[in-house]
Amino acid sequence: MKIPVTSLCVQAGIGTRTYYDALSGKTDAPRGDTLARLNHALDRFKLSFAGDKGPIAVHAAYKAALVIAAAQLKADPKAVFHSDPSRKATADKDWLAQARVRRLAYWIANQMLGFGVTDVARAAGVTKQAVSNAKKELEDDEDPEMQRVLQQLEELFS
Repeated sequence: MKIPVTSLCVQAGIGTRTYYDALSGKTDAPRGDTLARLNHALDRFKLSFAGDKGPIAVHAAYKAALVIAAAQLKADPKAVFHSDPSRKATADKDWLAQARVRRLAYWIANQMLGFGVTDVARAAGVTKQAVSNAKKELEDDEDPEMQRVLQQLEELFS
């Protein structure tokens, strides 16, 4: 794809020296999070190859929805974004709080921003069934606080 190394490093949030040192073997093997960031940046470049901006727009919209949801529920968006939805750690209070934010983000991206369930699922890295189930759980949630948040968001986006 002829991606300039500087662009890849900027997208991944790493220095070019880190990239070249790892490539030449001057340092030990790169850390796992560095490799993950590089892979994520490559994926974003693949999605935008040949002018296909759709998937990147969905991904950006999902991230924005996640930030909005985290703000509404007073959560740390970085922690939510980096938590693993497939872990299903229902005994962990932090994971449950992050799952609640993810559910709200799915709802925002689908209902308020108009992206399809399949696109939202792809952007979030989960199955479309997971997004559908999460949206249904959210809409069936009788917690007055969550109902207030949903109503506020509907008013804000309308």
